[in-house]
Amino acid sequence: MNPLSSINNPVNSGAVLADAYGASGSQSSVSSANGVNASATTSAANAPSKDDNGLVLSGRAERAQKIEAMAKDFFQDGSFSSEKLPSLIQRLYQDGILSDGQLNRLTNSGFDIPSTEAQSLADFIDEQRATLTNSSEDRELAGTLDEAKWVMRTMDAIQSPVVAQKANRVASDITALLESDRTLTDQQKNQYQGIKSLMQLASMTGEHQQATGQLNSYLALAKRH
Repeated sequence: MNPLSSINNPVNSGAVLADAYGASGSQSSVSSANGVNASATTSAANAPSKDDNGLVLSGRAERAQKIEAMAKDFFQDGSFSSEKLPSLIQRLYQDGILSDGQLNRLTNSGFDIPSTEAQSLADFIDEQRATLTNSSEDRELAGTLDEAKWVMRTMDAIQSPVVAQKANRVASDITALLESDRTLTDQQKNQYQGIKSLMQLASMTGEHQQATGQLNSYLALAKRH
């Protein structure tokens, strides 16, 4: 597995994290070169822009439009696999959906990119569901897998707190599964880690996470005075 925390100085350099996954681009390099502060970046993100039809969009509407496009490109056909996670991180970062601060918070949460698996996560979930029994443990796992699949079908709405909460719950359940005594093959472990990582991304990219990051920054500044 490839943990974000393996990168040098991850907490203080979102740009370094982005570079490691091919997510570096104008957003990272310009901020680094010119020392753009957080408030300026936020203002730019919220500035009105135009869509392809020339309509003026608010920052929030533009972000929602980018999220919908991302969901269409990555999740509409149900073929998303763990090997596409680096490309998804790159897209989220370059579209401004995932910020430097959010990348750093992922690092602190022990985010991992699992070993490459070409099988889609949706197909893996269906495969696992078919093997489960009616035991209480299996019923709980079935519920977790159903919620994971629901989140994948709802990636166009990851700004919603409901989606983020479900994604976070699934990530926690998968963590407990991977740390349990349940017998899993290496392939199963990789696939479950892929589900967990995707859920962590989904829970981290909601608007409430951006607000939390801004609040933490304000509190940190307040403590200095």
